[in-house]
Amino acid sequence: MQRASLLLVVVALVGAVGLAFGAGGAGAVPFEGGFAQMDVEPDDVSIAVDVRPDGDAEWTVEYRIRLGTDEEERAFEQLRGDVENDTEAYTSRFRERMVSTAATAEETTGRDMTVSNATVTAERRELPQSYGVLTYRFEWTNFAAVDGDRLRAGDAVDGLFLDDSSSLIVSWPEGYRLGETAPEPSEVRERSVVWNGPVDFSAGQPRVTAAPAGPLSGVPAAGLVALVALLVVAGGAVAYRRRGVDEGAGAVTGGDAAAADATAAAAGAGADDPEAASTDTAAEGSETDDGRGESADGSASGAGGAPAVDGDLLSNEEQVLRLVESEGGRMKQKRVAEELDWTAAKTSQVVTGLRDEGDLDGFRLGRENVLSLPDYDPEGDSNGDGGDGEGDPDDERDATGGD
Repeated sequence: MQRASLLLVVVALVGAVGLAFGAGGAGAVPFEGGFAQMDVEPDDVSIAVDVRPDGDAEWTVEYRIRLGTDEEERAFEQLRGDVENDTEAYTSRFRERMVSTAATAEETTGRDMTVSNATVTAERRELPQSYGVLTYRFEWTNFAAVDGDRLRAGDAVDGLFLDDSSSLIVSWPEGYRLGETAPEPSEVRERSVVWNGPVDFSAGQPRVTAAPAGPLSGVPAAGLVALVALLVVAGGAVAYRRRGVDEGAGAVTGGDAAAADATAAAAGAGADDPEAASTDTAAEGSETDDGRGESADGSASGAGGAPAVDGDLLSNEEQVLRLVESEGGRMKQKRVAEELDWTAAKTSQVVTGLRDEGDLDGFRLGRENVLSLPDYDPEGDSNGDGGDGEGDPDDERDATGGD
């Protein structure tokens, strides 16, 4: 069955299904939803939770599916028209299911919760390939617990599950600082943390705590102990260094006479044996050059001149962007992992962060993930091979809209 016909099934059902949270143990509400429930898997599912100081949160869930054929284009245009003409039909069932989910979380957490302002939109985006994007938004009151000025988020969705095409982004208010997270996130940003699937959160996960920024705010007791120990060690090192400088200065002063005698002796030897003096001078110059690692004009030693930029000095994101740029702006994600000698999981985490920030685009070609820079021009790529110079039967099949 073609993707286009399957997308029509999604058109008919996604508004009624919305987001599905099923019971998954004590307090657990694993995530399933949108396209993932149908026969078509979305290329990306982004779940963003923006927590406010009062504990309320604004949710934004995006389902993105690539439109690679004329049939898929027409199917998505039909979906967009239906959403615009009868939005309530697409939000009512969604709102009912989220109200039920919040009621379950309310019993588990003991906090009064409500779901309101549910909306849905369908739009087309160029990333740079054409994507259909279905977006649900709603507000969840008391989603996070408020303990004084500290926020604790995650218990309302205990046991959440993310498949390999999904990501969860939890952000905290402006002026707050991250405290603790569980489990370790895939990425920590300036004001949010990201988990990239697949992730099967266990009981007590996910968790994010944040508090208003201030002197030592959000630092756990163990962190304070480590900080004090570091300051003590640093202070001792400074005192020891100063003592060594003082003692060294005294030794130089006391040895001035001996140094003068040694210099005079060397001068006398040079007068008696000019050849020996010349040899000593050459050796001294050689030691100076070797000790500095530089030539007489101050340039770095070696025929190569200035050394190339060390890849270790670049961040993971910069390494990926530089590599894709060197390939003309387009490259298969598998080759990125090979070139950088990274695992597939690490490569996926770094690439997802770049795509969320808009620094990198991506799409699927056959069974491959292809990355491209935002300004990449597909018309100028004569290979059509994802930047590795090798053809792929699956790529050709996908490009013609085949199974």
